[in-house]
Amino acid sequence: MLKIYGVAHSRAFRVIWLANELGLPYEHIPISFEGSAAECKKDWYLRLNPNGRVPTIDDGGVVLWESAAINLYLAEKYGGSLYPVQPEERGKVFHWTFFISNEVEPLLITILRNRVVFPPIQRNPDLADEAERALRDKLMLLEQHLVTQRYFGGMTWNMADFMVACVLYILRRVELDLSGYPKLVAWLNDSLERPAAKTARKLREK
Repeated sequence: MLKIYGVAHSRAFRVIWLANELGLPYEHIPISFEGSAAECKKDWYLRLNPNGRVPTIDDGGVVLWESAAINLYLAEKYGGSLYPVQPEERGKVFHWTFFISNEVEPLLITILRNRVVFPPIQRNPDLADEAERALRDKLMLLEQHLVTQRYFGGMTWNMADFMVACVLYILRRVELDLSGYPKLVAWLNDSLERPAAKTARKLREK
C-alpha cells in the first residue's frame, strides 16, 4: 500500500488529494515538520528522505520526496484519464507545473510567512508587499488563460489543473483582493469542491 508521510497541513496535502483523485488506497503517516522535535529530523525518517522535509512516499519500495515529483510520478503510474497520453498534452502538464512551482509558489510562500505564519515581530511587510505585486502579474496570466480556455489541461480538468490548484490553495490562507481574477477564482473554487479535494481538505483542516 502507498504510504504518505507528512502532516496534512503541509505539502503532503497535495499528495493526499491526488491519491484521493486516483482512488488509491494509502496509509497516511502524519510526520511533523515544525519545531525542535519535528519528526522529519529523526534518523529513521532521514533514511527515507535525507532532505528532512515532508512529504515523502513509499510506493511498494519506490521512495520519493518533493511533492511535485511525487504527484507527477503517481499520475503517470495510476492516473488514467487524469494524466494525458499524448506528448503534446503531457507538455501542458509540465508547462503549468513548472510555472506554478517556480513563478507562483515562492511568492505565495513569502506572503504567507510574512502575513500569517511568522510571529508579528519576525514579519517583513515590505517583503510581503513586494511579493504580492509580483504575484498579481502571475495571477493575471492565469486569469487571461481562462478567458479563452476552460481548463489548463485542455478540454477536461486534468493533471495540469491539479498541479495549479494544489498550489493556489494557499490563496485561501492569505487575505488578498481577488476581484480582478473572476475566472481564476471560479475555476479554483470548482477545483477545491471536487470530492477528492474536499476529503483531503477535511483532513488538513482538522
